[in-house]
Amino acid sequence: MNATEFANLPLKEKVYLIFEHGNEIASRQFLYFDIKLYSFFEFFAEVWYIPNNNKIDRVEVVSTDEVLSLYKSEFDISELL
Repeated sequence: MNATEFANLPLKEKVYLIFEHGNEIASRQFLYFDIKLYSFFEFFAEVWYIPNNNKIDRVEVVSTDEVLSLYKSEFDISELL
């Protein structure tokens, strides 16, 4: 599965696939979201979770450049590719 195919799936399928086959590698907070970064096949995806509602709001594919800028203090990206 590539990033485009994944991005076009319904939210429930994305969540299932990420939790079943992805590897959580980092996390961050933004406003009221807890955001978890996963490596998934050959790309990265973020799960946007709202703790107050106990709800996953969205799952987004993120580019390597976005990962570098958002999570640069968390890890060395070269170890993940």
